[in-house]
Amino acid sequence: MIRPRIRFLLLFFSLWVCLPVSAQEKFQPALAGPWHTLFAPKNSGDYINDHTLFQDPQGNWHLIGITSPGLSWTGLDERYFAHGISPSLDQEMTELDPLFKGTPDRRRKWAPHVIKDQDVYHLFAGPGSIRHFTSRNGLDWNYEGVAIAKPWWNFRDTMVLELSPGHWLMYATDQGDRLSVYESDDLFTWRRHGTAFRAVRPAPIWGWIPISATESPFVVKVGDYYYLSVCLTNYGRKTYTNTVIVRSKDPFDFGTYAAGGPGETAEYVTTLPAHCAEFIQDRQGNWYITSGGWKNYPTPAGVKPGTLAIAPIKWEAGP
Repeated sequence: MIRPRIRFLLLFFSLWVCLPVSAQEKFQPALAGPWHTLFAPKNSGDYINDHTLFQDPQGNWHLIGITSPGLSWTGLDERYFAHGISPSLDQEMTELDPLFKGTPDRRRKWAPHVIKDQDVYHLFAGPGSIRHFTSRNGLDWNYEGVAIAKPWWNFRDTMVLELSPGHWLMYATDQGDRLSVYESDDLFTWRRHGTAFRAVRPAPIWGWIPISATESPFVVKVGDYYYLSVCLTNYGRKTYTNTVIVRSKDPFDFGTYAAGGPGETAEYVTTLPAHCAEFIQDRQGNWYITSGGWKNYPTPAGVKPGTLAIAPIKWEAGP
C-alpha cells in the first residue's frame, strides 16, 4: 500500500515532468516565404531606410521611415519622414504626404520608432538628441521636445520595448560599436541604465571612425528569452544586409559579439539577410521581418532596391 504522502509526491513529480517547457525552449527566426514590396516611395524620396510600422485605431498599417531625394551619405538632407498606409501587410502601401516638414524641429530625422500607450502613439527619432512626438491617430503629430539630450553626435536608431505595464526600455545605437539601454516610467523622462550590447572584431565594426556599426536594434520576447536583432555593418557591400540575432534572459545585457572570435559572451542565434530590420507580429499572431536601405546598395534576394520589403518568418526550435 502506498502511503498518502508518498502518493502525493509521486503525483507531484509526474505532473512536473509533464509540464510544457515551451517557455524555456530556445528559438531562432527563419524566413518562411518570399519578400514582397510593402512601400515604394515615389514623391518623398528615392529609398526607405530605418523605419517603423504600427497600426492606427482603424486597424490600418502605417510606415514611417527615413528618405531623401538621392543618396544622402551624411544624412543632412534627411529632414522629414516618408509615410505610407495600407489596410494589410500583404499589399503595397499608398504614399501619404511626408511627415515633419517645417515643424518646430527642423533637424535631421533618422530612424523613427512608434509605440502605443493607451490611446496615444509616441514617436521617437534622432540623431543626436532623441526627439519625442505624440499622436492619437497616427496622422497628426505634436512635438513634445527632447526625450534624451544629445549623448553623442550620431546617437540614433531608437527602439522602445514595454518591459512591463508602466515600464519601458529604449535601445539606441551609441558610440564605440555599442547599444545603450535607457529606462522610463512615463515615456517622457528617460534615464540611462548602461550598455546592453557591444560588438568587437572580428565582427564587422568601423573601428577607425566613430560611426558605430551596431545599427537598427530591435528586441522581441519569445518564450522565456529576449531576442535582439542588430544590423552589424561597416557599410561594405558584404555587410550591408547583415542582421545578427542574439538572445538573453536579461533585456539589459545581451553581451559582447565577436563573430565567434575571442571575447564573445553574447549567445548568438542566427544571421538574416536584411538591413534596418524590424520584427512585426500582427493581431493574428503572424510574424514578419522588414528590410530597407539605400537604393544603390545590396538587398536581400528578390528585393527591389529602394523599396521597403517584408517577408513572413517563423520561430523554429533553435540551438
